[in-house]
Amino acid sequence: MITSAKPTSMMFGKVFASCIVGFTQLVLVFGSALLFYNINKAQLQNPVIASIFDMPINLFIYMLVFFVLGFLIYAFLYGAIGSTASKLEDISTMVLPVTFFFIIAFMVVLFSMIGGNVNSVLMKVFSYIPFTSPMAMFTRICMSTVAWYEIFISIIILIGSTVGIGILSAKIYRVGVLLYGTPPKFTKIIR
Repeated sequence: MITSAKPTSMMFGKVFASCIVGFTQLVLVFGSALLFYNINKAQLQNPVIASIFDMPINLFIYMLVFFVLGFLIYAFLYGAIGSTASKLEDISTMVLPVTFFFIIAFMVVLFSMIGGNVNSVLMKVFSYIPFTSPMAMFTRICMSTVAWYEIFISIIILIGSTVGIGILSAKIYRVGVLLYGTPPKFTKIIR
């Protein structure tokens, strides 16, 4: 298959297929939860669970947008880094910086939620950084009032970054596939 398809097409195909699988998992989990909630609604009088299923449609749309864009940006990064590894054992150490981005974003958002300060300066800054905005901006939207232009700017930055990282990742993937078995040099990746 590698000889008959372009490396760029392979990269984008793998990333989009992974995104569809992740989205399908979300639909199945939330769909089954909604089904069993509706079946047991009379016996279950928990307002927290009820509030999850009474989510306004705009929050649901924001959740989908930020999920898809956040998934794509990280999938492109992981795909590019994974394609440069010459041995399977090297991948875990190579993806560590990307994993740290995700963990830092998660921890900042979590501690902001726990502290009840989702509109702190740090959260506002994280709302515009592409690697952190899927979590930070969505949390701010859910837990506070955010101006429409802030949401729009965050989404535009995230879309632009996702496209840019996707193109860069496809180039890195192409070099990684063509030089399989030998670790690619930084100069070949940049070209």
